[in-house]
Amino acid sequence: MMTFLRRLIPRPRNAQGERALDCVAVGKTLQRYLDGAATAETAALIEAHLEDCLRCGLEADTYRRIKAALASHRVPPPSDSLERLRDFGLELARSHGTKPGSG
Repeated sequence: MMTFLRRLIPRPRNAQGERALDCVAVGKTLQRYLDGAATAETAALIEAHLEDCLRCGLEADTYRRIKAALASHRVPPPSDSLERLRDFGLELARSHGTKPGSG
């Protein structure tokens, strides 16, 4: 029923007359877009929507800031972590009777 109703209601169009994305569609794909995983066509539609929609633009900006803040506060792993992980892998390989690097 909802699909039928959506077909009756014309979708918004951008200045060039192309179909534009609404806030719901942008919300569903915004994370992929911000991660650089959206197709070029979808990215262009999202960018056009973000330019016109204050609410979605602010949401995208907030996500960008959160992502940047998290990236800037990465804590390097303890220096002995890699060595302990390597030792664990070697011990695991020995206990299963396999040679390291043969797998």
